[in-house]
Amino acid sequence: MAKKKKGSNWLNHFMNFLAVILGVYFAFYVNEQAKSKEEHKEAVQIMKSLVNDLSADIKTYEEYQIPINANYLKEVNKLFGIILKENRDSINSQLPKLFLVENYVPNTSTYNSMRSAGKMNLFENLSLQKQLSDYYEGIAIECQKKNEIQIDFFMNELVNWLTLHADLLEMKILEESQLMVFQNKLMIYESLIDQKVKNYQMIVDESKLLKGQLDSLISSE
Repeated sequence: MAKKKKGSNWLNHFMNFLAVILGVYFAFYVNEQAKSKEEHKEAVQIMKSLVNDLSADIKTYEEYQIPINANYLKEVNKLFGIILKENRDSINSQLPKLFLVENYVPNTSTYNSMRSAGKMNLFENLSLQKQLSDYYEGIAIECQKKNEIQIDFFMNELVNWLTLHADLLEMKILEESQLMVFQNKLMIYESLIDQKVKNYQMIVDESKLLKGQLDSLISSE
């Protein structure tokens, strides 16, 4: 009888120990499930925010930035052509249009916040992570650089030349003998604008692809 009681106690201890282990495991499992659910919910919210950013950028580029910069390129090209004809009055009347510079950079606030907070791993889809990185750390930064190059050239080369050889208050060229230099600078400037407009169109194309990927993932939830 004593041996039977001792065996029974051992079994009770084992069952209690097993119950504790299972309880800890279950609590850990429930906690991990809740954490996973919360992270998944956060990932969906981030994706929706990214879609909003991309949608706004697409609209801005398609409806304003691309058309206005394409038109600006035409005006610069027109000024270049007038200089070739050496028509001083036409040059002066066209000159103010040179100052209608417009630039825009994609909104990276959501991506930057997500990246700085170390939340890229919320996206289990490695292909999506690469798409986001390629877009925001590649194309968007390239756009910013092209904008800066255009502005720098505009200020350092064109405005600097006009300050020396034109009356900016009256918008009149004062030294026609220096127009060849101005003409050469405009030729380079045209190329910079053209590259920027093409970059803007590439941003629209890539934004639509990325937005489509995000929309598909959101709708599947």
